[in-house]
Amino acid sequence: MNERDVERRLRTALEHAAPDDLEAVRARCGPQHSGDVIPMPKRKRPMRRAAPWLAAACLLLVIAGGVMGVRYQKASAVASLVSLDVNPSVLLEVNGAEKVLSAQPINDDAGEILDGMDLRGTDLNVAINAIVGSLLKHGYVDELANSVLVSVEDSNADRGAALEEKLTGEISQVLESASINGAILSQSFSGDDALRQKAEEYGISMGKAALIQSLVENSTHLTFESLAGLSINELNLLVNSTVVQDQPSQAGETVADQNAITSTGTASQSGYIGLEAAQSAALTHAGLDAASVTWKEADYDYEDGRMVYEMEFFANGVEYEYDVDASTGEILKMEKEGAEWNVPSGGQNTGGQGNTGGGTSGVIGREAARDAALSSAGVTQSQAYELEVDDELDDDQPHYKVEFKAGGYEYEYEIDAFTGSVLKSERDRDD
Repeated sequence: MNERDVERRLRTALEHAAPDDLEAVRARCGPQHSGDVIPMPKRKRPMRRAAPWLAAACLLLVIAGGVMGVRYQKASAVASLVSLDVNPSVLLEVNGAEKVLSAQPINDDAGEILDGMDLRGTDLNVAINAIVGSLLKHGYVDELANSVLVSVEDSNADRGAALEEKLTGEISQVLESASINGAILSQSFSGDDALRQKAEEYGISMGKAALIQSLVENSTHLTFESLAGLSINELNLLVNSTVVQDQPSQAGETVADQNAITSTGTASQSGYIGLEAAQSAALTHAGLDAASVTWKEADYDYEDGRMVYEMEFFANGVEYEYDVDASTGEILKMEKEGAEWNVPSGGQNTGGQGNTGGGTSGVIGREAARDAALSSAGVTQSQAYELEVDDELDDDQPHYKVEFKAGGYEYEYEIDAFTGSVLKSERDRDD
């Protein structure tokens, strides 16, 4: 019999030997007792000292639980957000060990890309290989549109930059193995609330929003709204274009040079007529040959909802500016500055004396200016409406301003007052 058994038996014996009969005791005390009976508290059983080995075991359990809790927190904590954009956009949440915590489609196309994939718990490089492979399989990356954007959003700049470089290499290897001459844009950044709001407003990834914001900040005419619907391949062409720079710090510098954007490879131009064809269209329209022209710049731009080639060149002391539709080769805009105007033999500058009818005092008159503008636009007088002709003969270079609409377009011309040549022309869609 051990000590615990002895204590239990003694306690039982005492309980039976001393019954709890308070009322009987009070009755025997008689009337002389008038006070309250104070119950005597039972003696508490002393706490037995825990065995030392038991305390040590409990301490080990606490420590082990704490370690496991810290490891779980680290494994489930998001360290980086990685987005992969082509037109489909996929967002990956990644922990510090580069394990994927979640893979989310940002748009409908991305749902098709991730269909059937469970990437949770996989290594990030495995997930990237699987996603790029799915993009190739579904035809979102090919020779016509070969650009991919990979973005790392991370509060730790060094970690984000290292991950960006690693993922660029992974994607490049996948594209090479598929015999695709790919073009990769990559960036790492720390997102802010304003950029996140823009991304949510337009239903795009934070990575694409950051890329568009860089383009907008380097241009006076590009807007976030106009660029949000473009593909990554189109944005890549603009990123590497010199004409979207307002005042580049160095000649030929691009958005990628000025910002934390790494550009690898060349974006596909297979969907467009090509720069040489656009230059030829502009020279033909201007009536010039390539040998007489000095090019200032010629590159991609985005105007009025379409990709264009914007070109500037000089010939015979005149500066020409052209916008040519990148898909069709159509002349969208032409401006000419610095043309020397010559008064025909026997004529003179009227000094502002307008002429509505016909070429007296050296000016050609409004009707001739109108006909010159219509002829240049390839529009007959019966097709034109809202036609207006104003003379600006007091200008340093006297001219007629001709405006009209035809075929869903608005036209604006400046016609030399003495020669009838086109000094400037613009054509925009009639909204």
